[in-house]
Amino acid sequence: MARISLESSNSLPGIPLSVLSVPMENKYKCQQCLQVLRRPVQAQCGHRFCVHCFKQLTSSGPKPCEACRQEEIYEEPISILNSSEAFPDNAAGREIASLPARCLNQDCNWTGSIKEYEAQHEGRCDFERIQCEACHNFILRTEKDRHNERECEARTLNCKYCKLTFNFKDIKAHDEICLKYPLQCKDCGKKKIPREKFTDHIKTCAKSKSACPYSELGCKTVVENGKISEHEQSCTMEHLRLLLPMVLSVTRTRSEASGPGEWQEDGPGWGLYRGPGDGVVEDSAAIPQPVDLDKKVSALENIVCVLNREVERNSLTQEAFAHQHRLDQENIENLSNKIRQLERTLTMRDLQLSETEQLVRELQFCTYDGVFVWKISDFSRRRQDAVAGRTPAMFSPAFYSSKYGYKMCLRLYLNGDGTGRGTHLSLFFVVMRGKCDALLKWPFSQKVTLMLLDQNNREHIIDAFRPDITSTSFQRPISEMNIASGCPLFCPLAKLAGKSPYLRDDTIFIKAIVDLTGL
Repeated sequence: MARISLESSNSLPGIPLSVLSVPMENKYKCQQCLQVLRRPVQAQCGHRFCVHCFKQLTSSGPKPCEACRQEEIYEEPISILNSSEAFPDNAAGREIASLPARCLNQDCNWTGSIKEYEAQHEGRCDFERIQCEACHNFILRTEKDRHNERECEARTLNCKYCKLTFNFKDIKAHDEICLKYPLQCKDCGKKKIPREKFTDHIKTCAKSKSACPYSELGCKTVVENGKISEHEQSCTMEHLRLLLPMVLSVTRTRSEASGPGEWQEDGPGWGLYRGPGDGVVEDSAAIPQPVDLDKKVSALENIVCVLNREVERNSLTQEAFAHQHRLDQENIENLSNKIRQLERTLTMRDLQLSETEQLVRELQFCTYDGVFVWKISDFSRRRQDAVAGRTPAMFSPAFYSSKYGYKMCLRLYLNGDGTGRGTHLSLFFVVMRGKCDALLKWPFSQKVTLMLLDQNNREHIIDAFRPDITSTSFQRPISEMNIASGCPLFCPLAKLAGKSPYLRDDTIFIKAIVDLTGL
């Protein structure tokens, strides 16, 4: 016996039973996963396994065959599973490859053989729902690229300014603090200034306006940075008048703080002596000399310069912060407006895409010869929804009498409607508004035949009628569709019970034929 190759890297467990279009024979079932055998191998006891399942069973050494135990035919050493005693069952593999198959995914109509399913369709179906590796949501395979680029909440993006990587949900917040984010100076108009250099630019920008350094003293002038020196020179007298009350207040405070018989320090490097009980000294020695006055003036000038520089520095800092705050608020508002605009655009694009996808689906089932076959799968589930009132009625895709003819559809009540509620299928014919209605003859008067197809092709359930041309149901539509008209007692529900020829594989087929005579 040939030893099974354990080095295969693409082995998979069995094929799901529901892929088969016909009942499966037990000889095609894997004894481990209980699915359709995929690359079958046969153990020495005669039982078959998928190569994937057999490798898992024997990965840690020989194992007893559980199928032999269940069938009560266990016998050592024949019933011991051993990779060295098993061989590929090519005959069974060829038989399985020729079995008819269908796709499991909803809305997919693919059919073929098991061999074609494995080679061409499995893992490639456009209607298959796959899991996103980032956000772990399930999406259609056809929507994977769009999801990864536009919808996935966990996708990563690079900041186009600083090149750092962020999650999508964090990138917007990052833009508000990114040091490389470009800003525009509202004063000089310069663009693309990195946020990290914007504060320095505001301080040096010749067009940026700031308060006068003497604003704390009462100067209300706001000037450009490049013209501050010119302003200080032209308004020197005004600034001195604003400064004088402060200087006098400082002098009085120092005089009052001096004790009797002590030196009173009024400034650096000079002072006057006041003795206890001293009044007005008339001695010429007590009269301040001009040199002392010069020292006092010099000291006061130094104090004024220090205070002036401190006031100027604080004023500039405060104005820069206020200006930066205004710019930040404007940037936040601009970004919020852009985000809202992009969200509206994205919503409109998604709506257009949804409408396009709906149109494509309709065109897949559309006919232009007045004959329409409607396949309704998942009949049991749909009927339960109808009985529970969740979906009492369902509409078929639209079909036409010709390329530019009448637009029509069918309306089906799986639990009946009106007199047929709870006992019959109710089937109705609906005239819809079409693009070429102005060119057609109204009211609609063509004979309509409705059929529930016997899937053994023996005895179809047929009902036909000619439209009542006085009914509003057959006049030219003024809304999306007219009131439905047809057969509330079309088919007794009892005919769909048990092994009904009309219901196979949980699917029924309804056919509509519009007589085109006279058109």
